[in-house]
Amino acid sequence: MSSSATRASRAGSAATSKWIWSGYYLTRELGPDTVRTLLSLHPDLKETKDKDTRPYLLGNRLENLRTTLFRQTMFAEFELQIHELAEKGEPLTGEKLSGLYRDLVKEYYGDAKGVCKVDDLYGVEWAYIPHFYYDFYVYQYATSVIASVKLADRIRAEAAAKPPSTANRDAYLKMLAAGSSRYAYDMLKEAGVDMATSEPFAAAMRDMNGTIDAMEAILDRRGTKTPVGGKP
Repeated sequence: MSSSATRASRAGSAATSKWIWSGYYLTRELGPDTVRTLLSLHPDLKETKDKDTRPYLLGNRLENLRTTLFRQTMFAEFELQIHELAEKGEPLTGEKLSGLYRDLVKEYYGDAKGVCKVDDLYGVEWAYIPHFYYDFYVYQYATSVIASVKLADRIRAEAAAKPPSTANRDAYLKMLAAGSSRYAYDMLKEAGVDMATSEPFAAAMRDMNGTIDAMEAILDRRGTKTPVGGKP
């Protein structure tokens, strides 16, 4: 999250907000980076002529969705299970945590259905992930990406309209300028994205499925079968 878009967001909020509201805010930090990526990705895909660049761009996008939207949701579910055990007064042993994590990884990656083989050794992966040693916040990675997809969709749609408009873009920039002065939900809703509805998530799923479809089409043209049964 050290991209130029993120730095610009910090600078913009610092310039237009009180200094106490210009600090780190995960939704505001991750959002600009994702929106910038999406706004540049579609023109890049349309303009590229190189046969290897297109699958690279699509693969990079899909990996980003896997590690933020998909994997961070799994992390959040793991953390929730940890908290639920603690509330019940159950001991949080390494063996128990590894078992919980292993079962989640197998479920998310479709081990039982033969989609992706998950070795039992993945159960100990939780121990080196620093997120789990802080407060409960990893879900914000997923919600930030979901919101960003919808924001980018709105900006692209108005730019492609006849005549084009900048209302959604301006609302997005206004949201960034507000810094951390208000709750992210309220600022996103004012910018046209209501996270209390299913539409932002549906937009993210359309983005993910569209990316997968585009990659599969490339593999089909090359006569390469879509890989199944890999590892996470």
